[in-house]
Amino acid sequence: MISNKRRSIVLSFVLITLTTVHLHAQQSIQIGLKAGGNYMKVGGRSFDGKFYPGLGGGIYAELNFSDHWTLQPELYYDQVIPKTSEGFNSIYGGTSFQQVFLNYITLPVLATFKPVPELSIQLGPQYSYLVNQTTGLFGLQQQDREVFKKSDFSLAFGAQLNVGKVKVGARYNVGLIGINGINTTDDWRKYGLQFYLGYQIWNKQLKKKK
Repeated sequence: MISNKRRSIVLSFVLITLTTVHLHAQQSIQIGLKAGGNYMKVGGRSFDGKFYPGLGGGIYAELNFSDHWTLQPELYYDQVIPKTSEGFNSIYGGTSFQQVFLNYITLPVLATFKPVPELSIQLGPQYSYLVNQTTGLFGLQQQDREVFKKSDFSLAFGAQLNVGKVKVGARYNVGLIGINGINTTDDWRKYGLQFYLGYQIWNKQLKKKK
């Protein structure tokens, strides 16, 4: 479960975003493609605590409400590849030192502040759905057993450079809920850095709200 403190933080971001949407009409909307990589880890005694590289890519939109404020929702595939530690065997009787592949469909919704047009500072919630995962961590007798929860909720923050239609960005993700699908003995959460290159493929100017 999400703690009251974390829930308050997320609700505050949502409230700020909704207030911005209400006060300002969209001036323009852009849509583009993005691709890149990440260095992610799964925290907890069951994993080795190291960051491992993965790949990702998808689509983004920029909803511009003013010269300085933008809402940026995205939809992309994200690969996370942690490795179990000796603790995975001692706690759960599973396979230690095993590379694990987790493939997510991720939906971040980022409130973006642009102090200048070339720089975006981003912050917002991110929901991820686990579409497939490594099984067999408990041997052949339980080869189809899935040990990770399907849903993950995190906080994302970072910065993006805007050079014409090209976007270059980096952000850090902090897991807000546990993804351990076995029990609550060990708290597993995703953390890590994502970096990407984006390119705008569509732009539409809109009228201001009167």
